[in-house]
Amino acid sequence: MTAPESILYRREVGDGIVVVNTQPEHVVALEELQKIVFPTLHPTSLMRREHYLNHIRIFQDGQFVALYNDRVIGMTTSIRYHLTTDSFHTFNDVLDGGFLNTHEPNGEWLYGMDIGTHPDFRGKGIATYLYDARQSTVHKLSLEGQFTYGMLSGYGAVQKKMSAEEYYQKVIHHELKDPTVSRQMKNGFTPHGLVAGYVDDPVCAGYCAFLIRKNELLTK
Repeated sequence: MTAPESILYRREVGDGIVVVNTQPEHVVALEELQKIVFPTLHPTSLMRREHYLNHIRIFQDGQFVALYNDRVIGMTTSIRYHLTTDSFHTFNDVLDGGFLNTHEPNGEWLYGMDIGTHPDFRGKGIATYLYDARQSTVHKLSLEGQFTYGMLSGYGAVQKKMSAEEYYQKVIHHELKDPTVSRQMKNGFTPHGLVAGYVDDPVCAGYCAFLIRKNELLTK
């Protein structure tokens, strides 16, 4: 059976799970999955079905879902962007009300806006498959790599015990395991600094790690 032309990427990863580009029929489920995966994120930062439809329209190469028997169990959203480390922005600045019209068609980097897996399917490597799908777009478009701002999602619980900088240093030196950033480092991202006030979420008290995964094909 031939995949629809709108399916730019398809990878069967076993156990009935497949990763494909996001399609219009996924957007209702994606809206609900956002609420489950990011329960403490400020509501204005959650994406809705109309947002996902726009993401598909402007840059389908950067949108992926993980499916189990056609059920959406994981997702990631990304755009192309010009990477500048000397100017501060927040998640909501780039989110553009959820529509991501900040996408730069000629941007040399893939900007990972979010990634998540339904709690019932965690521990199966789905995030890794989604990161790999994003890296396939990096390869396909000959981009410099992908970058993201990983929420230090374990910091909120310990912020009265240590500073964000201390927590960040312990995480990047593998003295502490952060639920989000440690996994991202395991998936090929390298830390390039601590960022305050990036996102409105108490689990990280607003702190994120700036992370880069380069296009390894450009270094060979």
